[in-house]
Amino acid sequence: MIEVNELSLLGKIALGGALFLFVGGLALVGRFVSRGVETEAEYLVADRQVPLWLSILALLATWFGSSSVIESSSKMYRGGIGEVLLDPIACGATLIFTGCFFAERFWKTQAATVADLFRQQFGPTAERLSCAIQVPSFFLWIGAQFLAMGQLIESALGLPLGMSILLSAAVAWAIVVGGGMWAVTWANSIMILVSLLSMLVLFGATAHGIGEGDAVAGWSRVIDAAPKDHFRIDAASFEKCLAILSVLLIGLLGNVPGQDLQQRVASAKSAATARWMCVVGGVLYLLIGLIPLYLGLAARWTFGDGLSESQLPLNAIAARYLSEPFQILLIVGMFSLCLAVAASATLSQASIVSRNVIKPLRGLVRDSSGSESLGGAGVWGARASVGLVIAGSLAVAFSGESIMGLLELSLVLVLVSLFVPMAIALYVPSKQACSGVGNSAMIAGFVAWLVGFLFESRIGIPASLIGLSASAIAAWLAMRSALTR
Repeated sequence: MIEVNELSLLGKIALGGALFLFVGGLALVGRFVSRGVETEAEYLVADRQVPLWLSILALLATWFGSSSVIESSSKMYRGGIGEVLLDPIACGATLIFTGCFFAERFWKTQAATVADLFRQQFGPTAERLSCAIQVPSFFLWIGAQFLAMGQLIESALGLPLGMSILLSAAVAWAIVVGGGMWAVTWANSIMILVSLLSMLVLFGATAHGIGEGDAVAGWSRVIDAAPKDHFRIDAASFEKCLAILSVLLIGLLGNVPGQDLQQRVASAKSAATARWMCVVGGVLYLLIGLIPLYLGLAARWTFGDGLSESQLPLNAIAARYLSEPFQILLIVGMFSLCLAVAASATLSQASIVSRNVIKPLRGLVRDSSGSESLGGAGVWGARASVGLVIAGSLAVAFSGESIMGLLELSLVLVLVSLFVPMAIALYVPSKQACSGVGNSAMIAGFVAWLVGFLFESRIGIPASLIGLSASAIAAWLAMRSALTR
């Protein structure tokens, strides 16, 4: 994360006060907008009443994590456009892709979770399999956000890392537990606006400084001075082309079955709102994603090859071109990005745990939309699930950074196991989408990916492509078998 050793003692005190007031304000806003939340549908998907503009802001906050800024600027500094194909390019395109082909259809199913959709179309076994795939990936993802926020607080305020991680988790819990989707939606909308403001300030200050008072000249100097190979994608061999295709598919298709995205779709006010939320959000994501790419190139113009692997270009640029008050704004903005992602992912995970894990174990009857109130037990069950998710994610965060290396693998698993059955559930008539189709697609995708992963160096084909292909073939064979019975 961003290191802030440059802050003075007064600056650290101001930063601590700013974070405290900001987080407290978010909690109050969440409590205010979520008054009267009584049913599970209100808690998990805001009773499907979130308007378009609010949906777009909340989706951007859910999608635009701090890694989108920090890692993409670092990769652009060191490797160029070929290193940022996954994020922001493929991850932005997946929102547009989802809006065009999946959002309306998923919204019309009235499912509250992706696992609900699998239960509707393929049966309870498919529901349990999808939970087994998604739950670990979200624990890793949320734990990564807690660790990132903890590291930021540690470096900014000098608090111990363990205490910083606990404070980060407590903040996420306070935002989510009381009001659910309404609280998270409004809090995320505020956080993305603060984050965008901080990035625009850094972008403007950097361009102004490089251009010696002329921001347009500063932008032009950075682009003109960038190494030419930074704008080229190396596709000189068949293996490299396959690797590029794998990265693009992981970003474009692997995010589609994600509960964090589809829960945003389910909370939209209408099917059209769900569609345009994704399309507009994707376009904005791609445009905003250009800012950290520029900052990476600006760091190269400013420092050349002088930054070590451990030095973050974004940190170096901020220290060079921002005054202390604006550095504080940037830190609050980066903290907001982590917190927004953590809050959204926590609610998404809690939805699966509550509806698709705990309720079946208790033998409770569920409808497709989650509208049953059960005398308030539905809401309290969801709130209890928030606590379970926070606890599990804390365990991941405290396990150390090494486990975070598993995060990319967990995201690939969603692609190879869940994308094909989700597409079938939404596009294939129910008489063909029998239980065997979904189960076969998930199991075959996982097994083929695992084999490909273990022997990828010998096979020479990315394991993600092997798993996705196997999932599609298994689903096709299962549908043919069902039709011939």
